[in-house]
Amino acid sequence: MPIFAETAEGAAPDRRKAATRGFTLVELMVVLAILGLAATAVVLTIPGEERSVRSEADRLAARLAGARDVAVIEGRSVSVNFAPSGYGFERRIGGEWQPLPGRAFAQRNWPADIRFAAGDGQGAARVLFDRVGTSPTPQVVVLSGGDAREIVRVSATGEVSRGQ
Repeated sequence: MPIFAETAEGAAPDRRKAATRGFTLVELMVVLAILGLAATAVVLTIPGEERSVRSEADRLAARLAGARDVAVIEGRSVSVNFAPSGYGFERRIGGEWQPLPGRAFAQRNWPADIRFAAGDGQGAARVLFDRVGTSPTPQVVVLSGGDAREIVRVSATGEVSRGQ
């Protein structure tokens, strides 16, 4: 509660001066800058088509490289089976293909906004890594969504690369 000192005449000071005081230009600019930063942060966190396709291609490339590493470490063949709905990992044990254990190698479905195509244009593809990490079945996988397009390549030497 404001307390006013009495003037020499005993009257309170002019209250109109206090009522007309508002925000300064600097204060308004600071508030606008903070709002601008907050709006930028919100816009950057909204996933767009390009970001979704890029992150899925990054995830696929990392999982393919991991499958190659498992093939080398375990000394047995590992395959990655692609379909229009998704992809999964298997390893060859005792002459049979069995699902590759581990959360990183669980069956994964493509997100709804991403389309898959193998390099040969077929709806399904298979990449095989042998026990030394090479791939007798080199493959090019194309992921697309909207205007965004990403390519993941597996070379005959087993090298996994990603790019446009």
